[in-house]
Amino acid sequence: MNIKWFPKTSQGTVSIYETHITLNKVASAYFKDAYRALVGYDKDNDLLLIKALDKEEASLPKYSKNDLHQISIKPSYGRINGKGIIQNLMEFHPLDFSKKSLYKFKCDWEASQKMLKVYLQREVS
Repeated sequence: MNIKWFPKTSQGTVSIYETHITLNKVASAYFKDAYRALVGYDKDNDLLLIKALDKEEASLPKYSKNDLHQISIKPSYGRINGKGIIQNLMEFHPLDFSKKSLYKFKCDWEASQKMLKVYLQREVS
């Protein structure tokens, strides 16, 4: 018998709602030790970026208090609240919450930069 066993495949996903961003268990695991997060947009690659910061990094003068977002990590998900973040994102990437209550996207962890890359062109249904 020639059997090929399949491992668990776990893909990180990020759901964007009108008032917050939710990370699934896989994606939120990278932020379990984060004190704050930076949220930004890469125009060239159409990526939402979420960078984990520890307390020491968050206190560096290069980051304004307005740049730092609280991230709540629960056992099965993570969340960044803020309608303003979503409105900023919508200036660069179209999201219509009158048509859909949430948008879900694939993501990958960039370990060298401690950053989650959310692929806004890879929507998950």
